[in-house]
Amino acid sequence: MPPERSRPQPPLRASRLVTDPLASDALQTQQARQPQQAPASESRRPASASTGAGVTGDMRPLAPGTLLRGGRYRLQEQVERQDWLSGVYEAVWIAQDAARGGSQVMICEVVLPENSLVTQTTLRTATIALTSVGRHPHIPTLWDAFSHQGRNFFVFEAVEGESLLARMRRTGHALPEQDVVECCLQMTEVLELLAQQSPPLVHGLIRPEHIIISRPGSQYMLSTFSVILAGGATQFVSGIDRTRLTPYTAPEFVRGLIDVRTDLYSLLATAYHAVTGSAPAGVSGSIPQAQRINPNVSAQFDAILSKGLRPVSSQRYQRPSELRQDLLAMRSVSSTLVSNREERATPAFKAPVAADRPSAPGFAAQSVQESVAQAFQSLAPTQVDLEENRTLLARPEELPPISQGNDMLQSALWIGLILVALILLVALAHGFA
Repeated sequence: MPPERSRPQPPLRASRLVTDPLASDALQTQQARQPQQAPASESRRPASASTGAGVTGDMRPLAPGTLLRGGRYRLQEQVERQDWLSGVYEAVWIAQDAARGGSQVMICEVVLPENSLVTQTTLRTATIALTSVGRHPHIPTLWDAFSHQGRNFFVFEAVEGESLLARMRRTGHALPEQDVVECCLQMTEVLELLAQQSPPLVHGLIRPEHIIISRPGSQYMLSTFSVILAGGATQFVSGIDRTRLTPYTAPEFVRGLIDVRTDLYSLLATAYHAVTGSAPAGVSGSIPQAQRINPNVSAQFDAILSKGLRPVSSQRYQRPSELRQDLLAMRSVSSTLVSNREERATPAFKAPVAADRPSAPGFAAQSVQESVAQAFQSLAPTQVDLEENRTLLARPEELPPISQGNDMLQSALWIGLILVALILLVALAHGFA
């Protein structure tokens, strides 16, 4: 993503969004009348051989510094390029927008066969779909769309932040599981919105570099949509060589079977890379379990990843809501386990003294004492419990002390008295007889 600018950016001014990217004849005429000399990369050239079947005209790569839209946009750097079939491709550029005080924007350059009904339908469908979902807080806004000399350009707002891939490269290790789970929860909300569009909208290029951690640190943005797939032009994808795709792409993608399940696969493949530090690649399509690579991955999240990365689409998550439900259940169980561990690890109560009080700034000793007192008050027996447990027998400490004496002598005296009493009774009985 583009580096951050130190100078403050001026407030954005509304610009007209061209909903028909092909209607640019008037714009080209206006540009031709301008006295400003266009760069060599944008000067009109004679038509030459196509770069692929179906694409006509001179499609030589654009160079940094190329001016577009009558000098409004200046290309700075091409950050990536995705080649499809028949010479069709998409390239993402960082550019400057003169109408917004030179602030940065992201421009997607799309090359399609010229003057065809498929091209017109694809561009119009993509423009309407991307404009509609661009109002979501986790999706960049589509600001402009236009065509020039056989190329089509879609201008998106630049997202400030750091991608998941850049974060892993900067820190040098995998991301915490709880952060990845939160990212997946926010992305399932986005994918649910895309699935509700008519027709359903597919991102098609979800990967670690396309999920941006925004400045607050807890918000995630899904950037770099595929205009080709947003326009439903899957005929340029079906049959593509697997080597042209990333390891985050679903297996059925090469057959042109592209829907929300392919995006769910790519999302969990991205999550797999984020928590393990390794891309989801294996021998013969078998991806190793996440816990084998990173033992710190929980068993619950490992099970979610294993289900979401199965090679058969019908055995994976079918809708974003299903994945979201499992993620919420896993997070609930994890919170319960952490709470139980903290309760077991609570030390025995000790009256606080001055030496035991933490000296960290912001620590409220009184509130801590009150919370501890409340916790122990809840454990103390109530008056009802005391009444129920009261017995009629005296407690041992209330009994009188046992007097010391000669037990054998006292026993002999008692036996002698009993014998004398028996003899008297017998004598008296004989006397009456």
